[in-house]
This record gives sequence, structure tokens and C-alpha cells, in this order.
Amino acid sequence: MTARVIGGVCAAWIVIGLLIGAQGALGSTLSGEQPMTLAAAVRGAMIQVLPWIPVTLAVIALTVRFPLGRERWTRHALVHLAAAPVLAFAANVLVVLGYWIVSGRFEDVATLARQGAFWAAMRFHIALLVYAGIVALTQGAMYYRRTRARELQLARVEGQLARARLQALTAQIRPHFLFNTLHTIGQLWRSGRSDDADAVLDHLGSLFHKVQHSTSRAEVPLAEELELVREYLAIEEARFPDRLRTVVRAPDDALDCLVPPLILQPLVENAVRHGVSAISSAGVVEVLATRENGQLRLTVRDDGPGPAQASARPGSGTGLRNTRERLEQLYGAGASLDVRDAAGGGTLVTVEIPLARNGGRALDAGDAD
Repeated sequence: MTARVIGGVCAAWIVIGLLIGAQGALGSTLSGEQPMTLAAAVRGAMIQVLPWIPVTLAVIALTVRFPLGRERWTRHALVHLAAAPVLAFAANVLVVLGYWIVSGRFEDVATLARQGAFWAAMRFHIALLVYAGIVALTQGAMYYRRTRARELQLARVEGQLARARLQALTAQIRPHFLFNTLHTIGQLWRSGRSDDADAVLDHLGSLFHKVQHSTSRAEVPLAEELELVREYLAIEEARFPDRLRTVVRAPDDALDCLVPPLILQPLVENAVRHGVSAISSAGVVEVLATRENGQLRLTVRDDGPGPAQASARPGSGTGLRNTRERLEQLYGAGASLDVRDAAGGGTLVTVEIPLARNGGRALDAGDAD
């Protein structure tokens, strides 16, 4: 608990005591009874309200530890129901002790406990209202802080997404890529394969359109992400007709699961640039998706030289670093990205994210089967 919270609680109860004391002094004057001095009225009010300072701090700590949210609501509510009479008793014991201190009269502990219990029972309805008010204010403050944190997190995610979009567009527009694509189209035209050349142009235009459309959202269905990957791989297959074979596969029950846009494209591009194009023989790029234990697992595999040699090539690592940052911003510890040597050679990149349907509801492990 921060000093700011403690100071705010102390200030609030002191102000309440001052207001109650001023009201008591004014009321005694207007009623025609023996008037009470403001100092005496404020002193009596402070004896009543100051014991609620430690009790309020205890209620705040309990609310933070046992919030009344949708999860474990019943259990946490029982904790507060049990704590309310205990803290009411503690507050009234402190009130009785305050009066003893002011009067200079002290009795035994049993009398203190008995009088505290008596006043706690007499004023339990007030104590319960105060307790409920403190819980409500604390819950409101916690909700506000979570909302602000979420807004900041979304702002960071949008920044990461904008950078990912820029990187993806740059990766497709960069002169090397365009030169190779246009060279492929020219070769197809010169060899009389005009239909294939038109198909590559269609794939290129469709790829740009899908990048633009998908990055306007924080998450997209896996089916859309795989379509973008297929468009990219179709162009690369036209560039390497005898050297590149691709496999893109996902079960039907995973196609509507939500993924960050462009989560696969930089991984697939790395597999082509640092995997297949780095070897002289034919190569394979596999993109697979599976559902396991409440997680969506995405894997990109190539049979190139492996991560050790690929990391030494120029431009290696930017896409992976950006992907890791986006996963951390979106899912925190719930997501992971792993790069390792593939069995039989090559590179295996595995991404795991929490499983969620297109409606936005996260699935638990029991729903994943």
C-alpha cells in the first residue's frame, strides 16, 4: 500500500471528523441546549472517526487481495462478510479506548472488549455501510487503474502493430523483392507463360490488399492470416518453381481462432530468405497450426541451413524481434516464440498464443479438445 493511499485515507477521515464536529457544535447552538464549543465537538468527532483510519486501510488491503469480480466471487464475498464484523469490533474498541484516554479512566481488557462488542452490535449497520462504501470505492479505483493500464497497453500494441505493418509493407515493396517479382513476371511473359505472369501480378495485388485490410484490426481469424501467407508463397513459388515447395495446413476448428495480423508473414519470409534461398537444392517451407491445451500453436519450418547460419545473414532477426515484442504486448506471459533446429535439418519456429474464437471469448483447456 502506497504512502499516497495512506495519506488520502487519513486526510479523508480528518475532514469527515471536522465536518461532524462542526455540525455537532452548530446543532447544539441552534437547539437551545447547552452549546458545545467547536473544539469540544471536533475532539469528540475525532475520537469517533480516527479509529476508522486503520480499519479503512485493512478493508482496502482485503479488497485488493479479494476483489469482488466474476472470478471466485462467492469465496471473496464470504471473506468480506466475515471481515466486516471483526473490523467493526476493532473500530469500536479503538473508539472506547479513545474515550478512556480523554477521560483518563482505564478499566480492564475484558471491559474494553465487552464495551467494544456492545457498540459494534449497536452500530453494526453503520459499520456495514462504511465497509461497503470503502469496498465500492476501492473496486472503482482498481477498475480505473486497470482500464488505464489496458489503454496504455493497447496504445503500445497499436504502435507495435503500426511498425509491423510498415515492416511488412516495406518487405514487400523493397527494391530487391520487387525486382525479383518483376523479373519473374518478365521471364514468364518471354517464355510464353502469360497466364502465369498474370497470376503472379494478381497475387502481388492481392497481397498488398490483404496486408492493408488485416492490419486495420488488432486480431484477425487464422484463416485470413493463412490466406495472406499463401499469396506471399505463391509469388515465391513462381520465383523458385523448381526449388520451393510449400505446405500450409490447419484444422478446420482452428481457422476461426484469433491471431495478431502479420504474425506469420515475417516468419515465412525468413524461412524463404534464410532457408530455401540459401541452399542450392530444392527446399520445403511448412506452415502448420494446431490447438493444444487451450493454446493455438503455429509452426513455420524450413529445411535450410538452420538458425545458427541464418542469424549471420544480413537482415536476420528484425522480424523475430518485432514478433516477440508484439506477442508480449498482446498476451504477456501467455504467449511464446521459440526458434530451434528442426529435426532432420533446417529451422523450426513455434508460436503459441492463448486460444480465442472470432467472438473474442478466450477458450480454456477444456474447450480445446
